[in-house]
This record gives sequence, structure tokens and C-alpha cells, in this order.
Amino acid sequence: MRRVTASEPGRRERPTAVARVVEVLARRIDSGDLSPGDKLPGEATLASELSVSRPIVREALGQLRERGYVTTVNGSGTYVQSPDAETIADALRRHLRLADRGSINVAQLYEARAAIEVTAARLAATRASAQSLATLEGLLQSMRTSATRSTAYSSADMAFHVELARASGNPLLPTLLEPLVEVIVTGMIESHGRDGAVDDGITMHERVLECVKAGDADGAAEAMAEHLAQSQRLFPDHVLTGRVTAGSRR
Repeated sequence: MRRVTASEPGRRERPTAVARVVEVLARRIDSGDLSPGDKLPGEATLASELSVSRPIVREALGQLRERGYVTTVNGSGTYVQSPDAETIADALRRHLRLADRGSINVAQLYEARAAIEVTAARLAATRASAQSLATLEGLLQSMRTSATRSTAYSSADMAFHVELARASGNPLLPTLLEPLVEVIVTGMIESHGRDGAVDDGITMHERVLECVKAGDADGAAEAMAEHLAQSQRLFPDHVLTGRVTAGSRR
């Protein structure tokens, strides 16, 4: 294993030293040098190997735990963890939550949504189970009955999109989509009151579901693409609590 020096001559160097230790250990895990279930060397051993202090190692391990790379068992040690869907989703949530103002804009979020959801709609048209279709119909009905209540309507709307991604049969799609939709739900609530937004939104969801039920993959993909384009046009420019800005429209 490559020896890395990440010394700590002063307070200013600490973030860099921690980042270097995180990078080295993450690379070992990503490369397969360390596999799920493997126990990491103790703090003292890692500190000596990487030429850093034990507090630096301790902080780096904490960051790796937050990212889902490792788990610590009290009295036993720190082990490489197998990534699961929730770990991936949590990592994406943290990235979106901590994004600097202006580093991600609404256009980019909707591009990402389209990349996931248009594909999900296409796949759902050929893979959705009877149970998934029933769940989608129930969520659509919830949107209808909560049309005058922005929070309830937006919650049902978000759940519809995530459930449709699940109906694709590819577990990665809802994992990637859910954090994106959670981030923009504030804008969904705020745009709720715009003229025609609710009626048009329900109509577009009905069209998507009709195509999925009919097994019309192209129609489902087209309907989803049109719906997302409409949703982006209605999305307020100033929302997302400063974490993500609206940016330019395209």
C-alpha cells in the first residue's frame, strides 16, 4: 500500500490531512484492496502508517462512516461496509444539502430528473406489477383529493414519481431519484398556487399512468418528458433555501 504523509503542523493543515486520509482509505475500499467485512487496522496503526496523528485518523474514519464506507462495532473495531441503496441515497442527500450556492441550479436538477424519470417511465410500461399500478393509481387519487392543499398534494406528487421509478424494476432509479425530488419539494409547494398548475399536473400524471398501464413505453417516456418540462417552467426561481439556485432556464 502506498504510504501517504499527511502531517499536521498547524490548525490550518487539519482539513487537508483529514481529507488525504479519507481519500487513501476510500481508494483502498473502492479498488477492492479492502473488501466488505474486512477490519481496518486500529487508529494507532493507521496513524503510524499514514504519518498523521490519531485524532486525524479518528476524524477521517468519522467521515467515512458518514459516507457509508465503514461501520464501527463497539469493542471490536471498524469494518468495511457493503453499500446499500439507503447509503447511496443518503450520500446524495448530503451532497445536495451541502452544495454551495450556485453550484447546482434548477436546470441541472431537472436534467438529472429527466435522465432518471424518462427512462423509468419507459421501463415501467413493460415491467410494472399489478401492485405497483394500484399504488400509482392510489397516489394519483390522493393528488386529486388534495388538490387544494399544497403540502399534501406535493407529497402525493413526489411519492408518485418515486413509485413510478420503483415500478421500473431497476432499484437504482428510485434510489437516485428520491433525494432529487426531496430537494425540490419546496418549489413544488410554492408553484402549487399558479394558475392551472394543479389541473395540468394531474392531467399529465394521468397521461403518464395511462401509457404505463397500456404498455406504451414510448408514450410513457414522452409524457414524462413533457411533464418535467412543464414542471420546470413553473418552478419558482428563488426557492430551495439557498442550497441550490434556479440558475438559467433552457
